[in-house]
Amino acid sequence: MLRALERAFPALEEVVRVDVEDGGGLGLTATGAGTTRWFTHGEGGLVECFPARDARLPLAAWLQTNREWRVLSYRPGRRVVVLVKQGDEPRVFKGHKKSRSTRAAAHQRIAEGAMDHGAFRVPHLLRRDGEHEALVFEFLSGDEVTLGQESAPAYARLGQQLALFQKERAAAELEVFDVRAELEVLERWQRKVVLALGALPEGWSEAHARLEHGARALPAAELGLCHRDLHDRQVHLARGHGGADVAVLDFDLLCRADVALDPGNLVAHLRWRGHQRLHGADEASARVLSSAFLGALARDEEPGFRSRLAFYSASALLRIALVYRLRPRWSAGARELIAWAHEALDDLVPIP
Repeated sequence: MLRALERAFPALEEVVRVDVEDGGGLGLTATGAGTTRWFTHGEGGLVECFPARDARLPLAAWLQTNREWRVLSYRPGRRVVVLVKQGDEPRVFKGHKKSRSTRAAAHQRIAEGAMDHGAFRVPHLLRRDGEHEALVFEFLSGDEVTLGQESAPAYARLGQQLALFQKERAAAELEVFDVRAELEVLERWQRKVVLALGALPEGWSEAHARLEHGARALPAAELGLCHRDLHDRQVHLARGHGGADVAVLDFDLLCRADVALDPGNLVAHLRWRGHQRLHGADEASARVLSSAFLGALARDEEPGFRSRLAFYSASALLRIALVYRLRPRWSAGARELIAWAHEALDDLVPIP
């Protein structure tokens, strides 16, 4: 598959994302020559995809009749996010598959309610376009937070504000995402990797067995509002009249879950970024940012929190190992990720 991509599009330099469909087909995002292109690969071979021609996304019809838009992110057949020029005020359109935008809008409004109670900045939802299954957001002027040690104050603010976000009480109607659901996510990723590559990374199954064993003795969960996809690229500094605010994007997976889940996912990603040396990170800065974030979150004294954090960190590391095993540039990093998962599981000690 990668050889076919290289032959057809020699200017492309790196496959930066691989998604595996249930039937084994692949969705690919590749960069090179200053551009990003999207493909699927299945029984019909390699096919290039275009957001305005994606029949599974109702927003594609709208994109065909408008010229002033730029892709921010695109997952063929699943979701597209575009920046649209509308007069003097740009807007962000997020297009979903059929029948998905209603739930996404409800999640976004809950997140905005938490912001109103002191949590991090959230892009304001201006309207839902039901015809095109799209949400229309304000455009937040700002940048992703870099991962050098100078960003420790921003990560401390993120920790403080996540603690407030987790306390939001207007979310009782959200589904609960529990330990069993977390393990099911890993099981789905196992199937995807085996479909795509024929085997799991060496040592992954042993670490996964330890994780499953640890889940049986995990301390009782403390439920709170949960982003469920909180990683460093979701964290921005939004510029406004009052200065720069920490902002968090993308609440499609919003739920109620253990308050250790989001922190576990975030610190796992920070450690991986330190290894990758991306976005200004190195191993030392990753430790500094994690420490600033967890210190400001201020949950260390809560019974069982450290054990639950270890569990969700280990789970995130094992998931990242599978995700990046599918990305050629980083596939060898699965070894380190699995080793770090074992380290986290060494801290999985239930309170008496």
